[in-house]
Amino acid sequence: MDFYQVNLLAFVLLNGSMVYRQYKNEKEAEISEKLLDCDTESLIGDANIPQTDSATAFTKTFFPVYVLVWAADWLQGPFIYTLYKDEKQLPEEIVARLFTTGFLAGAFSALFAGSLADKFGRRAACLLYCVITISSCATVLSNNTSILFLGRALGGLGTTLMYTVFEAWMVAEYNHRQLERSSLKLSTIFGRMTTLSSVVAVLAGLVGQGLYLLFGSGRLIHTD
Repeated sequence: MDFYQVNLLAFVLLNGSMVYRQYKNEKEAEISEKLLDCDTESLIGDANIPQTDSATAFTKTFFPVYVLVWAADWLQGPFIYTLYKDEKQLPEEIVARLFTTGFLAGAFSALFAGSLADKFGRRAACLLYCVITISSCATVLSNNTSILFLGRALGGLGTTLMYTVFEAWMVAEYNHRQLERSSLKLSTIFGRMTTLSSVVAVLAGLVGQGLYLLFGSGRLIHTD
């Protein structure tokens, strides 16, 4: 096996062990909590059932969206440089400026993204991320340099939103539904998010490489 395949196998095994360990720890914690709360539950009867149902519904709502968001980023991110450099034949200086524009846009938007999400709603900010990311990917259909710079600026803003508003919505909704009264803990959710992000990165890399071999980097970005 070559260097890439060895690293891929290592990361697959590592992430697989992380998923198993996370699952095992959650089961052990759930059993321990049930044993500790046995006397209390006998007094309150089925009072925790609504919280348990709400926690299940919450995870089924949040995690699929979280996985799709990160998969979209991991899928198109590694191929942007190749798209600019090889597909569009842009000079190295222009490519560097495009990436710098994205980084600066991300840094600048971090100054106000959180406050705007608090003011207009975190759910609205999550939807805005989707619109911005789709628009950013759509700009690569053009060969106009100004539009490409606009796309990088949108990409930087989208990255800021991706790293902030989804977690903010999750925490706010968790507290709003009073899920702290259930067996689902915030630490468990964040642990699952970290594990899923790693697994999605590996899977997206495999899918992205396959799509690149079939269609090339340009069409791969277009289908994100």
